[in-house]
Amino acid sequence: MCRVSVASSSGTRWRLACDTCGVAAWVGPHPADGAAAPGYDAWCESCQTPHALTAAPGVRSLCPRCSAPIFALPRFVELWGELQHLDAVLGAWAGDPQPLATLLPERPRFVTDLDPPAPAAGDPPALVALVDAVARGDYRGALALALPAASPRAHTARAIARERLGDVAAALADWDAVLALHPLSPTAASRAHLARGSLHARAGRLAAARADLERAGNSAAARWDRASLQVHAGLATGDSLPDAGVLVRARAEAGEASAYWSDPTIGRLLWALLIERELARGAAPGVPLSVASRATLRAAETEFEHATFWDRAMMLVGWARLGAQDEVTRIASPLAREQSAALLDEPALHGRPLVSVTAAVAAARAAMDMGDPVDARHSLAEAFAREDLKRFRIPCASCGRGAIGIDETVESGDDEG
Repeated sequence: MCRVSVASSSGTRWRLACDTCGVAAWVGPHPADGAAAPGYDAWCESCQTPHALTAAPGVRSLCPRCSAPIFALPRFVELWGELQHLDAVLGAWAGDPQPLATLLPERPRFVTDLDPPAPAAGDPPALVALVDAVARGDYRGALALALPAASPRAHTARAIARERLGDVAAALADWDAVLALHPLSPTAASRAHLARGSLHARAGRLAAARADLERAGNSAAARWDRASLQVHAGLATGDSLPDAGVLVRARAEAGEASAYWSDPTIGRLLWALLIERELARGAAPGVPLSVASRATLRAAETEFEHATFWDRAMMLVGWARLGAQDEVTRIASPLAREQSAALLDEPALHGRPLVSVTAAVAAARAAMDMGDPVDARHSLAEAFAREDLKRFRIPCASCGRGAIGIDETVESGDDEG
């Protein structure tokens, strides 16, 4: 099997094939080598019919045969993931936030640069060996080597190896050694201050962290760490949200908030810290939240910069961990409905081969409308357990026995063979 990708680009072509009968089709622009007229190969995921179009399908393009939506890239590979998301939301709604919590990314509170130093011409053999070992990920082997002559790059390599192994105290000592060397380039100094400041911040030594991070330069990592530090410090005093000015300054320092699912933002960080604070105070299912805590968390919801699935899932997991079932229902009910509606809009679920999955999602939606996430999750269970969907494939309408998936991906300039 050739490499598989669903990354969209103007030159990407995907070969779809059944693993049993061998029926196949291409999706993507015709190769620009004169072998074919300009155009676009499309494939309807509903009736599983190939089409030769004059241009890539637009957002409202319909299959000429069955009138189902057709798209410029394969969408069926996302079906199982979408079912997984819906099942996890229903689980949280029903009182089990763990499946949804498992899907949430670990967003960094403080970031650093753990890339190994680049080799340089004229490096002595001992330094070459050290840097090479760190680059290979052989951190224990790197630390077993004799220390080369003291240099910023030697101590940086050792600090990275120690941090990768979880030896924070020793990593700090090596960063201290870097900063004690003179003369030190501005780049090396900024990197060392960033790394040391990040380690101090993670350990809760906010004053020491601030002293380093103010000298860590203006990289995206340094700006984020300074912004994160302001939020942490703002929550260290008082029982509610930080002062509005703290959040304004933190956002200005961090820069534009990314909507990407795993990136940190000030709103996401604030929510995570507030949930941790409530849990540390003893909040749990069966222990009513105080009026003040509930008001603070409601206010924190408005600090999220985006309303993506991941942001709302983060809110849902937080409320569920605190046992605030009314808040859980408030978030989960519309989120689950939106997820089910999006699934029912998928072209692959319009076709005969996945009619049972369509029926399962529709039954789950009916149970949601009755306010019953347990029954909704039960309705979804068989579809969620399908092996073909788990393998990012769908049933083949041609033979009825096999499953169609992405067999090959060709980028512009590659040979389709």
